[in-house]
This record gives sequence, C-alpha cells and structure tokens, in this order.
Amino acid sequence: MAIPRRALTLAATVALTAFGGAANRPAHATVKAVEGVVNLNTALPATLELLPGVGPAKVQSILDYRRKHPFRTADELVRIKGIGHKMVKRLRPHLAVNGPTTAEAARATAVEPPPPPPRPPERRPLVCPPVVTARSIARPPRPPPRMLPVAANHCLGRP
Repeated sequence: MAIPRRALTLAATVALTAFGGAANRPAHATVKAVEGVVNLNTALPATLELLPGVGPAKVQSILDYRRKHPFRTADELVRIKGIGHKMVKRLRPHLAVNGPTTAEAARATAVEPPPPPPRPPERRPLVCPPVVTARSIARPPRPPPRMLPVAANHCLGRP
C-alpha cells in the first residue's frame, strides 16, 4: 500500500515544526502570568512587565506615553507600538486606569515541550507481483519454433 504524497508532506511539515521549535526554546519554558489588576497610569515598570507579552521595550513605550498624557481607558493601550487589539482583549481583565495596582506574579507554570512525533515505520522497497492480465490467462504460452531438417544447402547451390 503506497502512502499518498500529501500525507508524507504533512508528516514532514509536522516533524520539522516540532523539532525546529523545540530546538529554539529551553526544555522547560515558563509562561508569564499575573493575578490582580495593573493600573496603567501608576504601575511600576516591574509590575507592567508581569503582563504576558509585555517586555522591557513595551514597558518603556507605556511609560513614555503615560508621561505625555495619562490613559483614560484600557483600550488606549493599542496606541503603543507592538500592542494590538487582540493583546488588549487578552489583557483586559488585568488592566485598569484608576484605582490601586493589585497585580502580583502568579505561580509560574512549567510548560512541557510536546512529545516528539512517532517515528514513521521503516520503508521497505516495494516488490510488485507479476502483472496478470486477461490476455495472459486466456492463451497458453507459445511453443518454441520447430526446426525443420535441411536436406540441402540451397544457398550455395549444392544438393
């Protein structure tokens, strides 16, 4: 039974993605998590950095933005370079523009890398059986040609 080319391509893509991604990250990566609320107008840089997806560069951009004009809503965070609507939607439960900052780091959870995909079975060369057709079944094989006795060599003109 032959394996379709599409299945082989998919298996190769999955294997490359799994092995390529695992090689680029540590064995036990930690995911940033925050419990509580971060006030965008008063939070310290270390507290802002607790937010998932917010690193030192984005923290500096937030501090520069709020120095010029304070945040009136959490949705204004999309004005920061590198922060989009999806990120704000994900962070919205942890964002505030007034009140105290109650955020603290949640227990970091270890993320196990996905197990490697199963190895494909060893491929053996395909040995095809002889092709049987209706023609080969209907007629028996031809007998070898009969050799006729030669009485004289007529090519040389001798009897």
